[in-house]
Amino acid sequence: MKTALVTGSTRGIGRAIADMLSANGYTVLRNGRTGGDISADLSTLEGVNTLAEGVIARTGKLDCLVLNAAATYRKPMSEMDYKHWQEIMDINVNMPFFLIQKLTEHISRGGSILFISAMLGTKPHATSIPYGVSKAAANMLAQSLVKEFAPRGVRVNAISPGFVDTESQNSKPEKLRAKIESKIALKRFATEREIADMCLSIINNTYINGAIVAIDGGYDMK
Repeated sequence: MKTALVTGSTRGIGRAIADMLSANGYTVLRNGRTGGDISADLSTLEGVNTLAEGVIARTGKLDCLVLNAAATYRKPMSEMDYKHWQEIMDINVNMPFFLIQKLTEHISRGGSILFISAMLGTKPHATSIPYGVSKAAANMLAQSLVKEFAPRGVRVNAISPGFVDTESQNSKPEKLRAKIESKIALKRFATEREIADMCLSIINNTYINGAIVAIDGGYDMK
C-alpha cells in the first residue's frame, strides 16, 4: 500500500486532501500543530525534525509528500514587522525545504512531492504581501527541485488555488464574498473537495512534472 504525508491536514484543504488520498488507497499520515498522527509545529526546525523523525519511525518510505501547512498575516506594509514577515517565510517556504531535505532518502522512486501554493503567488494582492511573496517563492522552490529529484524518478509540482470555501473564507462578510465572486468567471468559490480532487489527479498522472497548476475558477477572466 502506498504511503502519504500531508502537512497541515487536521482541517480545511489539508484534511480534504488527506481524506481523498485515504479513499484512494493510501495510508495517510496526518500532521497538525497540535493534532493528527504526528503533531509538530512546522514554523520551526525543531518541529520539522519531530515530524521527519515521526514519519521515518512509522514507515520506511513515502510515496507522496503534500506540503499544505501554511500561514498568512494580513497587515498593511506600514504595520509589518520583521518577526511576522520571517514567520510567514519560515512556515511557507523555509520549513518545507528542510522537511523535504530530511525526507529525501525516504521518498520512493516514482513518488510525488506536491506543494499547495496559492493564486496570490502569481497575482499580486496588497492585503497580505508576505503570503503572496512566500507562495511565489514556494512555486520557484517546487520547480527548482525538479532536476534535484529527476534521477530518483520523483516528480515535483504545485497547485495554485484561488478562493476556496474554507472556514476562514466562510467567515468573510457577505458583501466581500460577493465582490470576490464577481471577479471569478464561475461566480463561486471552490470547494475543498475540488482542490483535493486536483491534487489526486496530479499525483496520479506520472507525466506531470515541474508544473504550477492553477485552479481558481477563472479569476479575472469573467
